Amino acid sequence: MKTNDKRKERGDRARANILHHATQIASVEGLEGLTFGRVAADAGVAKGNVQVLFGDREALQLATIENGVALYCATVVGPAMARPAAIERLIALVEGWYTFVEQRTLPGGCLVHALSSEYRTRPGEIRDRVEHHRAEARQRIVDLANEAAGAGDLQAGIDVELLAFELTSYQASANVAALMGDEAQFELARRASRQRLAAARGV
Repeated sequence: MKTNDKRKERGDRARANILHHATQIASVEGLEGLTFGRVAADAGVAKGNVQVLFGDREALQLATIENGVALYCATVVGPAMARPAAIERLIALVEGWYTFVEQRTLPGGCLVHALSSEYRTRPGEIRDRVEHHRAEARQRIVDLANEAAGAGDLQAGIDVELLAFELTSYQASANVAALMGDEAQFELARRASRQRLAAARGV
């Protein structure tokens, strides 16, 4: 039993190491940049080890998406959702996204935004998974805005779907600006997000 446990631990560590490097690559070059050989070289493992752990390239790509989303959730979503009030959670979620990108937690910024552009016209399981996470992020904003409105912390009658659309649109623009090294446009998007939330609060 102990031998099996140790083997599983080694496998888990190897998988985590590979996914770390795969996510770093994908955030900059997209999922098309992921090959067993490239990831193996970056992770310092044999190409065969990557293939044994993931089976095929699409499985590696899908696991990379989930790993990137998990990193974002641990870094931004979890701490934001721990705030006591919905309006605090909403503000922390929006601010946290900009900090995540600005600090290059992933070198290519927001993985979901980047992959949304890469796979927008390419149907299949990868596109479906990206769209799932994209919709999930948007719905999280909608839910928090609805809760904040119910608590009286947003203006009565606010269109929460429009608010979520505007906030995610600013993020999409900011992610491109960050990758292009356009700090002024990145800061403009962050300022626009803050002003939109302030207007929604009536302050």
